[in-house]
Amino acid sequence: MLRKLLFKITAGMPCRLINRRGVYPYLERYYLGRLFGVTAYLHRFVARDADEWVHDHPWRWAVAICLTGWYVEERMRWLDPRGWLYVVRTIFPGRPNIILARDFHRIRNTRPETWTLFLHGKRIKSWGFLSRDFGGIAYRQPYDVTKRAHWEASAPVGASAGRQPLGGEGGDQNTKNGAR
Repeated sequence: MLRKLLFKITAGMPCRLINRRGVYPYLERYYLGRLFGVTAYLHRFVARDADEWVHDHPWRWAVAICLTGWYVEERMRWLDPRGWLYVVRTIFPGRPNIILARDFHRIRNTRPETWTLFLHGKRIKSWGFLSRDFGGIAYRQPYDVTKRAHWEASAPVGASAGRQPLGGEGGDQNTKNGAR
């Protein structure tokens, strides 16, 4: 099965574990390479995004192509002082998801062992997060992303990075490991 093959292949690739609130596993990012200004990763979803915010991406453009599993995305369409209006889309294998720097979104739900091929172009800004605070909307850039440039040069490979074990076909991955 493809998910098992991807898990095996990524054991030797530079791996960055991304956690929510510094504790809860969310995403595993495996560096594939960079060619003609395009950077490529494999992403393995371990859980969904946190409920409190939507985020944008720092690149002019990005595209995620679902390889296994599926995920449900909320894409913000309108923002007002009380919150945001969004559309909900399910991304299945083979369906590309184009994300521009101005697009705010979040992953609402994922199927266990969802893997995507993620490509992006030139970085043009920092990450941004919109959260609901004190009855309004707050924009945050919670960390200095410049310190994470070229992380792949010193990252551990997947097999020694502390990644999540390969999961089964059943179960709700969004509640495992303490993620909400």
